[in-house]
Amino acid sequence: MKKVIAVCIMAACVSLFFIQVTIAGGIMEKIVAEKKLRVGVAPWKNMIMWDEKTNRYEGIIADDLRNFEEITGIKAEITNTNWAGMIAGLQTGKWDAIMNGLGASVQRSMAVAFTEPYGYYCEASLVRKNDTVKSFADLDQPGNSISITAGTSAFELWKGKFKNAKIITYTEQSAGILDVIQGRSKAFMSDLLINSFRAKEIPELKLFIPENTIWFYEAHAVRYADLDLLVFLDTYIRNMKVRGWYQELGAKWGMPPEWSTGKASK
Repeated sequence: MKKVIAVCIMAACVSLFFIQVTIAGGIMEKIVAEKKLRVGVAPWKNMIMWDEKTNRYEGIIADDLRNFEEITGIKAEITNTNWAGMIAGLQTGKWDAIMNGLGASVQRSMAVAFTEPYGYYCEASLVRKNDTVKSFADLDQPGNSISITAGTSAFELWKGKFKNAKIITYTEQSAGILDVIQGRSKAFMSDLLINSFRAKEIPELKLFIPENTIWFYEAHAVRYADLDLLVFLDTYIRNMKVRGWYQELGAKWGMPPEWSTGKASK
């Protein structure tokens, strides 16, 4: 019996040792030691994009990374990639995290682990400034035409929701928006970020968010094997939320109020 107990104790000690080794060997140990976090980004206006005038990255994520560096003392080493290669680059170890406003979809979460949200967006519409639209039903009326860019998430969402209005697809956003300006279409459907900026740029148009839209959230992404890094980034995001940091960033870069709060409660 004593021998059995001794073996069990030894097994427990060995298990504890390997747990400690695993923890010690996590990616955070390397990041803290090197004072460097490798970040993969894909250009996205007002999120993160290289600015030739300032000779640095600009946007919400760029400002947030500079804030992160100042608070933690860890340098963000940015690698510019594209949307098609972001997740593959993370999985193959080219960077430690994706930080560029990536939408945290269920489908993507099968490949990467997402942090706490720092921003929110939904599918929205552009209508003429003098339009009295109050609900989705006002859009979905017989005789109305709805402009949507083919192949986008907006098309996938709205193609099954409009029962009475006619959906017209375009290969370019500009053509669909022009039809709304000139009265040939009732609305142009796209995501909240794109349409909120267009509404500010084009005086003839305004933003309208249908009540039956779908909301998403933006987050950073890491490998599932790097859960210590996930906890670290979550802690940073929670602290910045409490301080109102993301509301400040949203206001600075012209985001709609819903970007930092999510869907408004009724």
